[in-house]
Amino acid sequence: MADYLISVKPKWANAFFLDINRKTIELRKGNFGISLQSGDTIVIYSTMPEGCAIGTVKVMERYEWSVEDLWRKSEQGVLTHVSQVEFDAYYLGHHFGVGVWVWSPDKWGRPIALTELRQILGERWQPPQQLAQVDISRLTQRSVAHA
Repeated sequence: MADYLISVKPKWANAFFLDINRKTIELRKGNFGISLQSGDTIVIYSTMPEGCAIGTVKVMERYEWSVEDLWRKSEQGVLTHVSQVEFDAYYLGHHFGVGVWVWSPDKWGRPIALTELRQILGERWQPPQQLAQVDISRLTQRSVAHA
């Protein structure tokens, strides 16, 4: 099993950790996450203006489906926390989309800010556009130690 980090806009990053009706599918395009396996851990980095890693989810499964099938499988956006307008705009011009089903959300007691992530991962580290493999033990030790 491997550990990865993805960048997600705050609205959707925080939806993974809701108490009720949490987000259980991450939507992406292209060949995103082709290396993801069931049981892998994904660190959720909430992009600016938050700019911090906020917790983890576990990969259940990754699927590549037609955009129409993906919309239906997401229960018309309920499992992704997106509206039909947002979904259609995101996949405009695409015939296929990627859905990563996740479970076991673990919101950290203390997020790790971008400046601190750079102290841990290297001063030139940038949040990924797609997916980046990380050593999660380095991040979770820091988060737990300073909670």
